Parts: sequence; structure tokens; C-alpha cells
Amino acid sequence: MAEIELFFDIGSSYSYLASTQMDGVTARTGVPVRWRPFLLGAVFKATGNNLPISVPAKAKWMLHDMTLWSHHYGVPFRMPSRFPLVTLRPQRALAGVERSDEAARLPAFARALFAAYWAEDQDVTTDAVIGACATTAGLDAAAVIARIDAPETKAQLRATTDEAVRRGAFGAPAMFVGEVLFWGNDRIPLLEQYLATR
Repeated sequence: MAEIELFFDIGSSYSYLASTQMDGVTARTGVPVRWRPFLLGAVFKATGNNLPISVPAKAKWMLHDMTLWSHHYGVPFRMPSRFPLVTLRPQRALAGVERSDEAARLPAFARALFAAYWAEDQDVTTDAVIGACATTAGLDAAAVIARIDAPETKAQLRATTDEAVRRGAFGAPAMFVGEVLFWGNDRIPLLEQYLATR
């Protein structure tokens, strides 16, 4: 059965936008989404890419673009006061849940973290916020935080990141159907069109 693999990072604004649309994509196509946290900074380093904010004109445009997209989708958006953010801890927290027996709660956990960062301007690198988002998702906050620095969690996040790069990802969100890559929130219609032909 086909699936959409959503490689994402909480610090990626376009990952946030795409995340708000995944339920709709599944409802329209019947194709489930597999949420796959990876580390965008490591992807950039491996591929020679860089943050859009590093180009002043692009950074200014991006804020306008994010506002337009959030209005289009009808989702909240507030540019975080802490941006860009090193998202190692929240991404590890997500990776720890991904490899646990509660992996089914990963999308809810990711959505809570995205909302905390992109709608509420919270510092998602702190244990307090990570724990609160875990609780919102129905997870044991203490267990989630305890797994963040576990060797197996670090290995999980590294492996997923390396896999994404190996398969051609260079930014986020990177959405795969098999080995076909759709990069960016604005490619969701093309993703759905592709699924309709399969």
C-alpha cells in the first residue's frame, strides 16, 4: 500500500504549514502519512543548502509568504521571536516517540510542538514545553524527556536524517511517495495529483 513519508523539522516554517494539511491529504486520497522527524540543520550541511533567512531579501519575502499561506489554510501563525532555532532536543524527543510503542501518537506530538512554536511563540527546546506538548498528545511527558538523550534515540534521528539525504532530500518538508520526492508545502497539490494517477 502506498504511503506518504513526511520528513519534517519543527523549526521549519513550511513543515509547519504542510503538517496542517496532512489529514486533508489522507482524507482526499486515502493514502496514510508516515511522520518522520529529521534534523534539518544536518540536511543543510550534508547538501550544501542554507536557511532562507540567510538571504535578507528572501527572509523578508518568506515572512510575507508564510502569512499568505497561513491565511489561505486558515491556520494560526506568529513569527517566533527565537528564529532560527536549534531543534535538536525537540527532534530527538520526536524520534524517541517514533521508535517507541506509542509511535501512533507521533503526529499529535508533532502538531503540538508545531503549534507551540509557530502559533504561540514558545521555546520548544525546553523540557517544560516539550513535556507539555507530550502531555497534550497523550504521552508520558517524563518518559519522552528521559528518552531525548538516550543513545538509541540519537541513532534513530541520525539514521532518519541520513536516509532522507540519501534519497534526495535537501530541505523541509520533504514528502516521498516511494522514491519520488515532493519538496515544499506548495507541492502538496502536485503530490495529490501524482497519487491520483497511481
